[in-house]
Amino acid sequence: VGGNTPFEVNLTPFLSEKNTIKIKVTDYNLVNQGLGKQKWKKENFLCWYTRTMGSWQNVWLEETGRTYLTNVEMIPNIHTASIEIDAFINDPQAEVIIESKVYYQGELINTLITSFKEGRAKYTVDVSSNSAHFRLHYWSPQDPNLYDVEFRILQDGRVTDEISSYFGMRHIESHEGRIYLNDQEIYQKLILNQGYYFEGGLTGTVEEMTDDLMKIKEMGFNGHRIHQKVVNHRMLYLCDTLGLLTWAEFPSTFEFSQQSVNNTMHEIPAFVQKHINHPSIICYVAMNESWGINEISHNVKEQNFVNALYYQIKALDHTRLVIGNDGWEQTITDIATVHDYNSNEKTLIESYTTEEIATKRSPSLTSGRKTYVAGYAQQNIPYMISEYGGVAYEENSNGESWGYGDRLSNKEAVLGKIEALTKAVMKVDFACGFCYTQLTDVEQEVNGLLTADRKYKFAPE
Repeated sequence: VGGNTPFEVNLTPFLSEKNTIKIKVTDYNLVNQGLGKQKWKKENFLCWYTRTMGSWQNVWLEETGRTYLTNVEMIPNIHTASIEIDAFINDPQAEVIIESKVYYQGELINTLITSFKEGRAKYTVDVSSNSAHFRLHYWSPQDPNLYDVEFRILQDGRVTDEISSYFGMRHIESHEGRIYLNDQEIYQKLILNQGYYFEGGLTGTVEEMTDDLMKIKEMGFNGHRIHQKVVNHRMLYLCDTLGLLTWAEFPSTFEFSQQSVNNTMHEIPAFVQKHINHPSIICYVAMNESWGINEISHNVKEQNFVNALYYQIKALDHTRLVIGNDGWEQTITDIATVHDYNSNEKTLIESYTTEEIATKRSPSLTSGRKTYVAGYAQQNIPYMISEYGGVAYEENSNGESWGYGDRLSNKEAVLGKIEALTKAVMKVDFACGFCYTQLTDVEQEVNGLLTADRKYKFAPE
């Protein structure tokens, strides 16, 4: 059970004078689990790759006082210039108070002290400041401003827990087919980021993650879609500090059953909790390309499952956009997304001449799938081609690698094709952005702008 989201164990009841702590991971190759891009067959195939085994994320030991913070949610509200805080402690009977201090670049903005009621403290801190141009230092890709916050738990005048964190003041919403960041329309120029590393599989070093994100910005993108993988907080911290719009996506299963429903819905709360305090996260993706819900176009149970995930995420975090089934066959969703790997720029743009054609038919000539499941096309929401391109190129082909479209023979032809496809996608005037496939080559799939070991295939400009 699990494997994509964090968990913790309180070791205190088990400790003796000398202790050995063992973390054991048992891997199962089951299609009712959230495997994402990990293969379940014996060999790699299509766009599924080598499985990552064992403990693939950070593990650490943390000491606390007797009463400590178990969770803090920080929800920014730019329209009231405040941060809404929802804090929880481990002991609902403890009589403690919480002190919160907010800073911006070392300047104290505000201090607030309040008590807990049954283990919960819910309060709002005014973070307006005369030092900002318009009351607030907003977070955006151009100016990823972050506020620092310090929490202290006090019990009988003694500090039992102390945590330093940060937040960003930003607001994301959709309105009449457009997406707005801090009340200003934004066009998303995203790249698909699978987070597979040359020797580590799904596990990357801080240096590798930093290098990836710096190159995304250097190539001119303002964000990325983290694809079929839940990344660690260090990666999300880098997205926050560098100013990269980020889509968080839950890894798909590959069958529909009661167990796959249970496994997915079991992890969604922790998935949302992991991302809720990161300002770079603007969108959650619940499912991808009908994986694990292959009959959704006519299976009401599968439609209800996607709708349940949509509302489950919204119940946990109403402040972000949610995509139910990214790519095609949408039910309830905040963005109508299409995956289109048509490599002919002329016929590509002809598929999106009007919004009605794009939403009520099957615009993608490569998938042939309808944008919406019957009965859901009436939604007045933003539209986006959230996967396109995938132009393959490698210096020395072994004949076994692949990409989308015809294999082109030289860099100039590949760059020309990427340019033509991108200009075609940007001519869709009712679209709110795009997502290019993809950042790096991954094993047999060689349509990255970088090689698998993160070397530029082309000059970044």
